[in-house]
Amino acid sequence: MSSKEQPTDSNKRAVYAKWFGAIVLLGVVVNIGLSIPTLLIPTTMLELFGFPEALPLVWVRFSANLLILLSLFYIPAAIDPDRYRASAWFAVIARIAGFVFFLTQPKDYLILGLIDVVFAIPEGIFLLLYLESSAVVGAIALSLSILIGGGGYFVWYNLFREVPVHYESQVDHFKYGSIGAENDEGIPYWIWMMLPRLFPEYLPGPGGYTALGITWEQGQEMPVGFTKKTVGFPRVAINCATCHAATYRKIPEAIPTIIPTGPSNTFDLQGYIRFLGNCASDPRFTSGYLLDAISYETDLPLIDKLLYKLVIIPQTRKALLAQKDEFAWMDTRPNWGRGRIDPFNPIKFAELEQPLDNTIGNSDMMAIWNHKDHQGLDLHWDGLTTSLRESVLSSAIGDGASRKSIDLAGLERVEQFITEVDPPAFPFTINQPLANQGQKLFEANCASCHAFGGERTGTVIPVDEIGSDRHRLDMWTQGAADAYNAYAEGYDWDFDAFRKTDGYVSVPLDGLWLRAPYLHNGSVPFLTDLFKKPEDRTPVFYRGYDVYDPDQVGFVASGPEAEKVGFRYDTAVEGNSNAGHEYGVDLPADDQQALMEYLKTL
Repeated sequence: MSSKEQPTDSNKRAVYAKWFGAIVLLGVVVNIGLSIPTLLIPTTMLELFGFPEALPLVWVRFSANLLILLSLFYIPAAIDPDRYRASAWFAVIARIAGFVFFLTQPKDYLILGLIDVVFAIPEGIFLLLYLESSAVVGAIALSLSILIGGGGYFVWYNLFREVPVHYESQVDHFKYGSIGAENDEGIPYWIWMMLPRLFPEYLPGPGGYTALGITWEQGQEMPVGFTKKTVGFPRVAINCATCHAATYRKIPEAIPTIIPTGPSNTFDLQGYIRFLGNCASDPRFTSGYLLDAISYETDLPLIDKLLYKLVIIPQTRKALLAQKDEFAWMDTRPNWGRGRIDPFNPIKFAELEQPLDNTIGNSDMMAIWNHKDHQGLDLHWDGLTTSLRESVLSSAIGDGASRKSIDLAGLERVEQFITEVDPPAFPFTINQPLANQGQKLFEANCASCHAFGGERTGTVIPVDEIGSDRHRLDMWTQGAADAYNAYAEGYDWDFDAFRKTDGYVSVPLDGLWLRAPYLHNGSVPFLTDLFKKPEDRTPVFYRGYDVYDPDQVGFVASGPEAEKVGFRYDTAVEGNSNAGHEYGVDLPADDQQALMEYLKTL
C-alpha cells in the first residue's frame, strides 16, 4: 500500500466516532425499547424479567420515564462526540454508574447492570480512541479495570459475601445461630432442601430429615441445630445444638419438648453424614436434576440459575464426595447410632493429621448446661481439657468451622448461655418423702464423686477403678492433644489446655434424668439398670425413641415404636460394653428405690 493509501489519523478518528455514535444510539434504542412497555404494562414487564413485584407501580413507571429522559441526553454525543464532549463522557460514566449500582442491589436486578456494562465498555474504548488515537492503552486499561473490578465484585458478592444473622434471644442463637461452619462446610440451602425429596431411598424411613431424628420447632424454617447463613448464597451448616438439644415426650401422641443444652438423644449424625455422601454418589446428582426440583419450590433469578448450574451444584457434589472419602474410616468401626458420636476421631484424622488408627471413640452426647456450677471441673468424658472456652472453640472446629471462619463473638454468646442455663426439672411427679430418704443415701454413698463440692467430683477417675469400656479413653492420644494445642498458633485465639488422661470424669448429676442412656458410651438404658451388676443389665435395647419412662428413669427402649425409630444397641459389640460403675449395686432394693427417687430431683 502506498503512503497515499495509508489511513490518516483523521480518517481513523472518523471511524472511531462512527462506532461510538452507533453504540450509543443502539443503547438509546434498547433503553427506550425497555422503558416504553414498562410505562404501559409494568406488571407484565416485571414478570417477563422475573423481577419481584414492586408496589406502588408508580415508582416502576417513574423509573422508566427517567430512563427515557436520561437516554435523550446521550443523543448529542452520538452525533458529535467532539462538540458534545461532556455528553459523550456522561454517556459512558452513567453506564458504569448503572453497572455498579445494580451490583449492590438484589441479584434479581443484575441483568440491568449487565446491559449497562455491555454498552459501557465499547463506548469507553471508542471514545478514548476518538479523542486521542494514541490512547489505546488508556482504553484497554479502562475496559480491564471495569471487567476485573466488576468481575471481582460479582464473584465476591455471589460466592463469598457474608451476611451476618443475629438472634436477639440467647436460646434462639444457641439453636440456630452460626458458629462459622457455613464458609467451608455449608451446603447450599436449595440443594439441602431438595436432597430428601430426590433421594429418599438413602434415608432410614419416611419424613425427610426427621427420619434421622432431626427436630423442627413449629414456625421455624430450619431444624434445631442447623443454621442458615448467606455466604455468597444461602448455606446450611450445623452448630452446637446439633449434639446438644434433647427432646422428650410424656406420651407418644405429645409434641416433643426441646431442651437446649441437653444431650441430643434422637439425632443420627453418622446417618446424616452418610446420607449426604450417598446422595452425591448417585449419578442423578446433576445440575439439571437438582435445578428441575428447585424450580418447583422457587424461581431462582437467571444469574443464580447459571451459578447453580455451572459452579454451585458441581462444587457441592465434589465437596460431599470428598467428605465421604474423609469419613470412610467409619465403615470399619461399629456404628454410632442415634444420640451418639465419635467426637474426636474425625478431627484427629482430618484437621490434626494424626495417623489413621483403629480406635473407637463412640460415646454418648453430653449435657452442657449449668456451667456456672461446673467451673474448674474437668470437661468431656475423659477430662481431656479443663477450659470451657477451649472446649467451645474446639467443638466449633469439630462442627466444620475453620481457623479463619470461626465465629468468636457468636461462640462467646454460646459460652455465656451454657454457663447460665439451669438443668431441666424432672417433669413427672416425685415422691418427696421417699426422695428425702434417698438424699441421705446419696450423701453417704455418692456425694464424694457426684455432688458439687465433692472431693472427687469433676475429676478423672482411673478407668481401672471404674471398670467401664475403655475404647473412648484410648481414642484420644497424647499426639492428638499436642497437635490440638498447636492448631491455632498465630491466631488471636489458641489452644493450650488439651491433655491425655487415664480415666473418665466423675460428673455432677444435675439433670441426670435427661442424660439417659447412662455411662459415657450410653450403654445402660435406665437408671434402674445402673444399680444392677453388669451381667444383669439390659444387653440389647433400642435408643433414639424420646418417649420417657419415669419409673425406670430413662427413655422407652423396647416395643414396636422404639424398634421402629430406634437404633439397636448391642452391648456385646466392641466399644458398647455396659461394664463398670458397680457402685450401689449391693444396696438393698428399698434403698436403691429411695436413692433413685432423689436422683430425679437433681
